[in-house]
Amino acid sequence: MFILKIVLGIALVLLILLFILICLLLFCKIGLHIQKNKHFQIDIKIWFIKIKVYPIKKSEQTGNYEYKYEHTPVNDKKFSKPSDLDWYFDFILSIITDLKDKLYIDRLYLHVTFASDDAAKTGIMLGSAFSLSGMIIPILNQSFYIKEQHVVFDADFNSKQTLFFIDFILHTRLIKILLIAFKYRNQLFKIYKDIK
Repeated sequence: MFILKIVLGIALVLLILLFILICLLLFCKIGLHIQKNKHFQIDIKIWFIKIKVYPIKKSEQTGNYEYKYEHTPVNDKKFSKPSDLDWYFDFILSIITDLKDKLYIDRLYLHVTFASDDAAKTGIMLGSAFSLSGMIIPILNQSFYIKEQHVVFDADFNSKQTLFFIDFILHTRLIKILLIAFKYRNQLFKIYKDIK
């Protein structure tokens, strides 16, 4: 009889923990903040807990956000081919489609200045970015509520290094992010290796 009470007690505790976990997954909000200026930073905010996913120095900015950026060089090997840009934009478009009406974008700031050792290649990269963003940005505006948005593409024919700034904040339910992350785990791992 004593052993039965212990087993029932353990089962009750496990059921309560399972119920709490299910409530967290279904109702807990999760926020994602991706920022690239001098350093690349990825933070996840689950409820009131902030977790640094990609470690960098802490930002010194406080108070209201003001749009300003400092360009930093990007490895040309990552963005030298239009097909590379196409792959990234196709991946983003797939995620956007899956997250339709499930996601709130608080901030979307992107400024890319394309450059390479060949002016023709720079022009092709700029043209590809404009054409792909022309398809993606209207879909973003139709699919999600976007509070702040500023997207700029430019070209520097006198430089050899592509430069970019991004500041992106979104929030949704935790369970939705976990399902999307599991579905696109291979692509996300490839992007993580490229960033690293």
